[in-house]
Amino acid sequence: MVHLLLEILQAPDPSTLETFLGRIPMVFNVVIASPHGYFGQANVLGLPDTGGQVVYLLDQVRALENEMLLRIQNHGLGVIPKILIVTRLIPDAKGTTCNQRWERVSSTEHTHILRDASNEIAAVLHGVPDLIIGNYSDGNLVATLLSYKLGITQCNIAHPLEKAKYPDSGIYWKRYEDKYHFSSQFTADLIAMNNADFIITSTYQEIAGSKNNVGQYESHTAFTLPGLYRVVHGIDVFDPKFNIISPGADMCIYFPYSEKERRLTALHGSIEELLYGAEQNEEHIGILSDRSKRIVFSMARLDRVKNLTGLVEFYAKSTKLRELVNLVVVGGYIDVKNSRDREEMAEIEKMHGLIKKYNLSGQFRWIVTQMNHARNGELYRYVADTKGVFVQVCGMDI
Repeated sequence: MVHLLLEILQAPDPSTLETFLGRIPMVFNVVIASPHGYFGQANVLGLPDTGGQVVYLLDQVRALENEMLLRIQNHGLGVIPKILIVTRLIPDAKGTTCNQRWERVSSTEHTHILRDASNEIAAVLHGVPDLIIGNYSDGNLVATLLSYKLGITQCNIAHPLEKAKYPDSGIYWKRYEDKYHFSSQFTADLIAMNNADFIITSTYQEIAGSKNNVGQYESHTAFTLPGLYRVVHGIDVFDPKFNIISPGADMCIYFPYSEKERRLTALHGSIEELLYGAEQNEEHIGILSDRSKRIVFSMARLDRVKNLTGLVEFYAKSTKLRELVNLVVVGGYIDVKNSRDREEMAEIEKMHGLIKKYNLSGQFRWIVTQMNHARNGELYRYVADTKGVFVQVCGMDI
C-alpha cells in the first residue's frame, strides 16, 4: 500500500489509483432491503411469495460480513461493520420469527434483521449506511427511495424479472392486473434500474438474452402498456453499471457426491425412506416400484413459473422415459388445504390431475417442500449415487 501511495504521489495514473482505492475498506454499514414474502431464518420456505431468495440473502450476508471483517483486519482498522436486512414485520407469523422486530442472523456477529420503519435505520447504525442493496421489484424500489433520501450508493439485485416470465405481459397487462399488478411492478423496476449505481446479475443472458430469447433486462428497453404509457428507452443494457456475478452455492452444504469423507451417511436412512418408503402420508405420495431405475429429480417451489407440473406432464407423455427412469419432485404441499397461495393451489390440483390422468403409480414420487438444508444437500448426492440426474425446470411450457 505504501509503494502504491508513493507511485500515486510521484506519477499518478488511473490504473494505480484504482488499485489503491480498491484495497481500502470503504463500506462499513450496509442495508439490504427485502420486503418480499416472509423473511426469516426458519420455517418460512413454502409460505406465500417465499422461496430461494431467503436462502440466497442469508448466505450473502454471512459471506459479506466475513469479507468485510477480513478487509478491516488486514488493514489494522478497529471499525466494527454492521449489516441490516430491512424487511416487513408480520404479526401473523405462521410459526416463524417474522413478528420479531429485531433478530440476529445465525453464524454472524454483526448482522441483524430489522422489521420496522425505515427511519430507525440511522438510529441502529448511528448514521447513514454506506451502501444499500435492493432485492426484487419491491425491495429495489425501497432501496431507490432510501438511497435518494440519504444520498448513498444503491445496488439492485432483481432476481427474476416478472416481465420476462409472462409472454406479452406488457401488451396484455390489464389481463393480469388484478392478480399481479404489472403496471406498478414494471414501473418500479424501471425507476430502480435507472436510479441504481450498479446492478448485479447472474449471467450475460439475463442482461441481453441469447440468439433466440430476449434478456430479462433487454425486455425493458422498449415496450408498451396500452392505455397507460409507452417506454421508448427504458434501460441501456450496454451500461457499465451491470455486473455479472453468479450466486453460487454454500459449499458446506452443496459439495460433490465424490467427496466421500464429507458425506452425511447418517442421513441416508431417512433419505431412503423419503424416496422409497412404501407408506404414503402428508410428506410424500406415489411409490417407486422399480428401485433399479435411475432417478430424474427436481426440487423447487410449486408455482406456475417453476413449472414442476410441466416436467411431470413431459415425463408422463414419454413412454421411453417411463420405461428407463423414475421421476421424483420435491416442492409445495400435497394437500391443497394446507396452501394459501393461489398459484400453488392451482398447481397442486393440476399435479393430482396428472397423476390420475397418466396413471403414474409406481413411477413417480411427489415429496413436499423439505426444510432441512443439510439433508437436502445430501439428497442431491444420494440421487447422484444412483446415476440419476437433476432437472432445473423453468418457463411456462416444456
